[in-house]
Amino acid sequence: MKLKVNWLEKRQRHILDRMLLRGISRREFYEALIKGEKREQKKDIYESLYRYFSIVYEEQFLRDKNIKKIYPITVKLIRK
Repeated sequence: MKLKVNWLEKRQRHILDRMLLRGISRREFYEALIKGEKREQKKDIYESLYRYFSIVYEEQFLRDKNIKKIYPITVKLIRK
């Protein structure tokens, strides 16, 4: 299944700013989506825990095109 992240919407500017402030690259973002521990917050809204940060995102499946579409919401630091 192909993974596609939508970076174009207005709310995605928020996550890009948060990623810059926290020193998280887009490569690390994709690694968190693929390798991170996932848990469901609400219907279709998930959180992926990875290394020292977590990503909250909305997920939609386009079954006819075999694509998983990701709409990032925010990035949070994990405190231990």
